[in-house]
Amino acid sequence: MEAPLDKVGKRLGNTSDLPEELKNQLQATKTDELERQILDVLSNLEGVGNLDELLVGLYRKYNVIQDRQFLSNKLYRMAKTGHVKSIKGKKGVYQMV
Repeated sequence: MEAPLDKVGKRLGNTSDLPEELKNQLQATKTDELERQILDVLSNLEGVGNLDELLVGLYRKYNVIQDRQFLSNKLYRMAKTGHVKSIKGKKGVYQMV
């Protein structure tokens, strides 16, 4: 069972119904957008991809250029929260959960 402190920041749910001016004030929605984009690109890669494929996929689909280290750190955090998992023995390869 997850402790209440572990739930902090994860209970917002779907924020699509919120007005833009409120979403702009939320720190969580800024990161959630990138997470959504990463998961979308991964799904286009049959659920698994490496850092290079994700960088190119984010550019081609969303016309954004992410910093390699920033994306790597983001994927690490996503793996820690259970959104993706890293593949053992394959550096920089992530799979949808």
